[in-house]
Amino acid sequence: MTMGGVLLAGLTACGGGGSGGSSADSGTFRLALTDAPACGYDAVNLTIQKVRVNQSSSASDTDSGWSEIVLSPAVRINLLDLQNGVLAELGQIPLPTGKYTQLRMILADNSGATPLANSVVLTSDKTEVALKTPSGQQSGVKANINIDIAANKMADFVLDFDACKSVVVAGNSGQYLLKPVSV
Repeated sequence: MTMGGVLLAGLTACGGGGSGGSSADSGTFRLALTDAPACGYDAVNLTIQKVRVNQSSSASDTDSGWSEIVLSPAVRINLLDLQNGVLAELGQIPLPTGKYTQLRMILADNSGATPLANSVVLTSDKTEVALKTPSGQQSGVKANINIDIAANKMADFVLDFDACKSVVVAGNSGQYLLKPVSV
């Protein structure tokens, strides 16, 4: 999913304490996910396989320079469980120092044994339906970020997801689409 601008609401970062074991020319990137309250859904589920970061905001998914946090096995998260300061830790990775400007969250496919890997549960009738995530499985849900990795420091980064604004109904089709927006 490649859209201009920030795709996930409220991206924030802050410098933290040291990161044991890193060299003088690297720091550590730590990532977590949170959510704002959603309207009309009892659950908004995403199954995350990996998160990729790059220093180039224009890097394609096949370009060099990507670093990855791989979640093995993939982690299914109900974004609505992540409210009021609750965070889901997605991992951390040592990175060379510098500014990182692109993040991509790679999601599992809604197919085979996991047709509802990414889904919404409707408040109205408790029905769970597949959440379409265009390009979420191939190139990933893209966010333009601005985070500095400093030598021997931990850079904490939180993706603040707004499910109410980012899940949309596709006309009268009954399909639900993930279209993250900036706030």
